[in-house]
Amino acid sequence: MLSIPRGGTVATYAQIARLLNTSPPRAAGRLASANKLPVIVPCHRVIKSDGSLGGYSVSDTYVKSRLLMMEGVSISNGKVPKQYMVSSTVLVKNFRELLNHVSQGMVI
Repeated sequence: MLSIPRGGTVATYAQIARLLNTSPPRAAGRLASANKLPVIVPCHRVIKSDGSLGGYSVSDTYVKSRLLMMEGVSISNGKVPKQYMVSSTVLVKNFRELLNHVSQGMVI
């Protein structure tokens, strides 16, 4: 979830599951729902593949939608348009950078 760029982008549960080499996407949803640090680990940026919001670890989807809108993501009829979804290439690149920082002992 830290791999999702700030400022108007989201990723799907399926993308996160692929990134973590796990299946099904529900596993990524369980991971997001267990997030105890939602201000630091932005689980609100993870949505369903159909663009609907899914759940939110802290509150209901109203809070999730407001956080996304504050970051510049539009929501129409309860769904995020595809234009806001981060590419898997960017997600993988960011994930590798995070792993590199962690392996060097840097605090993220």
